[in-house]
Amino acid sequence: MMTLYVVNGLAYGNLLFLMAAGFTLIFGVLRVINMAHGSLYLLGAHVAISVAQSGAGIWAGILAGSIVAAAIGSIAERFLLYRLQGDYLAQVLVTIGLFMIIGDLALLYWGGTPRVFTLPPELVYSIPVGALRYPADRLVLLLVGPLIAVALWYAIERTRFGATVRASVDDEEIAQAIGVSVPRLRLLVFATGSLLAGLSGALGATFVGAKPGLDLEVILLALVIVIIGGPGSLVGSYIAALLIGILDSIGKSLFPEASLFLLFAPMLLILMLRPNGLFGRPVTENAIKPDLRPIIIPMPQAAIGIASAAVDQLKRLPGSVWLILAASLMLALPFLMSEYTLGIVTLALIWAVFAIGLNIMLGYGGMPSLGHALFFGVGAYATAWSGLAGLNAHLGLLLSIVGAAITACILAGVSLRTRQAQLLLVTLALAQVVWGVVFKWRSVTGGDDGLIHPQQFGVFKSFGHAAGSYVNVTVIFAASAFVYWLFARSRLRLNITGIRSNEKRMMTLGYNTARITFVTYVVSGMFSGLAGGLYAIYSGFVAPDLFSVYTSAKVLLMVILGMPGMFAGPVIGAFALIGLEEILSGLTARWHSLLGCIYIMVAMLAFGGVRFGRQQTDGQQGGAKP
Repeated sequence: MMTLYVVNGLAYGNLLFLMAAGFTLIFGVLRVINMAHGSLYLLGAHVAISVAQSGAGIWAGILAGSIVAAAIGSIAERFLLYRLQGDYLAQVLVTIGLFMIIGDLALLYWGGTPRVFTLPPELVYSIPVGALRYPADRLVLLLVGPLIAVALWYAIERTRFGATVRASVDDEEIAQAIGVSVPRLRLLVFATGSLLAGLSGALGATFVGAKPGLDLEVILLALVIVIIGGPGSLVGSYIAALLIGILDSIGKSLFPEASLFLLFAPMLLILMLRPNGLFGRPVTENAIKPDLRPIIIPMPQAAIGIASAAVDQLKRLPGSVWLILAASLMLALPFLMSEYTLGIVTLALIWAVFAIGLNIMLGYGGMPSLGHALFFGVGAYATAWSGLAGLNAHLGLLLSIVGAAITACILAGVSLRTRQAQLLLVTLALAQVVWGVVFKWRSVTGGDDGLIHPQQFGVFKSFGHAAGSYVNVTVIFAASAFVYWLFARSRLRLNITGIRSNEKRMMTLGYNTARITFVTYVVSGMFSGLAGGLYAIYSGFVAPDLFSVYTSAKVLLMVILGMPGMFAGPVIGAFALIGLEEILSGLTARWHSLLGCIYIMVAMLAFGGVRFGRQQTDGQQGGAKP
C-alpha cells in the first residue's frame, strides 16, 4: 500500500510542479506574485473538460486549456501589470481582482458541481503497481513532468533566451542598453507561466477535475512549493513539488485531519534555516522603474482646482474639530439609523480596527503583508472558544489579543528575515497554510461548518441588540483609536519609519532594528486580533474563511484606499469598502466580479497606472499630470 501512496504522490508532485513552475518563473523573473495563477489552473481544467466532452478529444482539450490560460495571462500582463512595474502591491491587487473575476465567471458558466473528465474506454487502462493496478493516465505525468522540467531548465540555463532572461533579472537597465526588448520578454515569460498553469489544470482534469475553491487550494500548494524550493529556482520547485506530492498523498490517506501539518512543518523549517529556500537566491528588487506613460483620463481644469482646494481646506481643520465632529456623529447614529444600517456601521468599525493593525505594519513600517487574516482569524477563534468555555465577551477579547500577540511573535521570528515582495509571499503562504489546517481539523475547529457561539457583551444591553452591539464596539474602537494615536506619536513609530526609510543608517546609529521591527509586528498583530475577537462576538459565528486570502486582500485594499501611513486612512478605507460591498451585493449576485474590478481600478489609480489630468486640447499630445 505504501508503494501506491508513493507512486500517487510522485504523479501528483509532477502535476504540482507544472503548476508551480509557472508561478516561480513569473515571480523569479518579473517579481510578480500572481494570485490569479490558481484561477488560470482552474480555467485550463474547465476548458479542457468542455472541449473534450464536445467530441474534440482529450488532446484538443489539453491544448485548448493551455492556450486559453496563456491568452488570459498575456492580456493581463500587457494591459494591466506592465503599467505597474516595480509596484508589487499594485500587481498583487490586480491579480487578486483577476482571481475574483475568473472564479466568479467560472462559477456562473460551469456551475458549482465538481467536474471530472472521464476518459473514453479506448484510453482507459492500468499498470500493475505491487499488488494493485494504477491508472496509466496518471503515470503519464511521471514522464511529462521531468521532460518539461528538463526543457525549462535547459531553456533558462543553456540558451541565449535564458541568458537574456537572467540578465534582465539581474539588471534591467543594462539589458535594455544592450538591445533587449524587455516588454516583449516580460510578455513571453508571463505567457509561458500562464500556459504551464493551464496545462497542469488540463492534465489534472481526469483525476483532480475542476470545482469551486480549487483555485485557492492550488495557489496554496504553489506558495508552499516556491518557498521550500526557493523563489526563481526551477530545480528547487521540482524537488519541493515531489516532496509535497508524496507528503500530501501519505497524509490524506493516513492522517486526514493532520495532512496539512505535514506540508506546514517542512515549510516552517526551511523558513527558519534558509529564508530563501533550498535553492533560491535572495530576492533583489529592480532598481529601475520604467518611465511608462499612464492612461490619462481627461478632466476639466476647473474640476481639478475645486477638488484640490476642498482637500486643502479639509487638511487645515485642526484635529480637535475632526474629533468633535466624529464623536457627535457616532453618538447620534443609533437615533438616526435602522437596526440593519447600524449593524453595517458596527461591522465597518470592526474592520477599521483590523485596518489600523495593517496600517501600523505597512503604512508606517513599509512591511507588506498578505497574511494579516492570520491574526484576525486567531483572534476570532480565541474569542469563540472562550465563549464555548463559558467566559464572558471581555475575557474573550483579552484572549484574542493575547493569542494574536503570541502568533505574531512566532511568525515574526520566521518571516521578518525576508523583505518586500518576498515578505508578502511568505506572510501569504503562512496564513494560507493555517487556513488549510483550520479547514481540515474538524474535531477542533469545526472545519468548514465553523463554530457557533452566541456570546454577547454584558453591558449596554438595555439599548437593544443592534444598538447595544454598536455602542460596545464604538467604545472599544475609541479605546483602540486612542492607543493608535499614542503609537503614532511614539518613539517606536519614529523608529520604524526611520527603518523603512533607511535601515542601514538606523543600524549605524546604534538602533536594534530587528527588535523594533519585531515589536511593530506584534503591535500590528494585537490590533488585528482584537478586531477578529470583535467580529466573532458581532457575528456569533466563525469559519476558516476568516483566515483566507480574501480577508487579507480586503483589509489591504482598505489601507490602500485610505492611503498607507495616513492616520485616519484605515477608518476611511474600511467605511468606504464595507459600504461599497453592501451596495454591490444588493445590485447583483455577481458582485464578486464587480469587487474584483474595483481591486483593479484602485491599483491602477493609486499606483499611477491611470491618472486624472487636464482636459486635452488639439495642440496637446497627452494629459498633464494632476
